[in-house]
Order: sequence, then C-alpha cells, then structure tokens
Amino acid sequence: MSLLNCVDREIGRFGSSVKITQQGKDISTKAFLEPLRYRNKIYIGGEYHPLGFLRREKYLYVGKSVHRLIENESVIEMKGNKYIVKRCETYFVKDTPIYEWAILVPYGEEKEDEYDADTTADRHAHNPS
Repeated sequence: MSLLNCVDREIGRFGSSVKITQQGKDISTKAFLEPLRYRNKIYIGGEYHPLGFLRREKYLYVGKSVHRLIENESVIEMKGNKYIVKRCETYFVKDTPIYEWAILVPYGEEKEDEYDADTTADRHAHNPS
C-alpha cells in the first residue's frame, strides 16, 4: 500500500467531518482540526497576551491532498464553527502530494495584516498622486 493511501485511509478513519467551501462549491470530507497552543503560535506569528485582551486563535488543519485549499478564500466548517484558511501548503514525498495542511483563524474575524496605516501614509507622503 502506498504512503498516500495510508494517509488518506487514516484521515478518513480518525478525522472529523468537515465541509470545505471554496469557489462556490461545498466539499464534505474528513480532516484533523485542532487549536494551536501558545508554544506553536510563536512560530506562526502569534502573540502571547497573559491577560487575554487580544483574540488571536489559530488552528491547524490536516486533510486529504485531493482537496487543495486556497489562502484567504477557503472556509472550513466543523461542528457549527467556521474558519478561514490563512496559510496552506501541500506536503509532498518525492513528487506525490500526501496531505494538505493549513493554518486557520475563526471566520469573520478582522484580518491581521490587511492594512498598515503607517506604510500607507508613508507611501502617499513620498508619492502624492
């Protein structure tokens, strides 16, 4: 049995039911989805705030490679909760795609890096148009 078949079988066997929505289509499949703890967040740009003022929840998704995800577009729904894909990659062994992994944030939360007021103001100050 190939590595891809083993991974697909185990995701199907032990993963949770999820719905992927992207490009106007819904896909029902199985995947692993778990919260990233503080020790994991330091590697993906998370911030530690002991008083909990900022909500920066991030989740790890691992699913079948046949379902390629799209950053900032794919929405994953599991048990009534929705998440949007912030970063995703396909894991390959040699030339074979084995699984898709992604970093998710709760759907509808403010995007962290969409707008930086300082750089926009600097750009207009140096290049008024």
